[in-house]
Amino acid sequence: MPNVGLPEIVVILLSIGLMILVPYTSIVLLARGLHRVMPATTTPRDPALDALRVRFANGDIDQMEFERLRSVLQAN
Repeated sequence: MPNVGLPEIVVILLSIGLMILVPYTSIVLLARGLHRVMPATTTPRDPALDALRVRFANGDIDQMEFERLRSVLQAN
């Protein structure tokens, strides 16, 4: 059995650590880069519902009318 001292053990542990850390870091950085390039998909906005929200925000309709019209728009 070879004579293994503290310096050899430290080098072995550092090597094993690097063999784990380098691929992990590469994967994390690649995933973050892809996330920036390819943003998450969003559901398409309904222009009629947006117009209804604007009317409600402007005070043109009250909350009951807004809820009624929203339920009609979402039913279709």
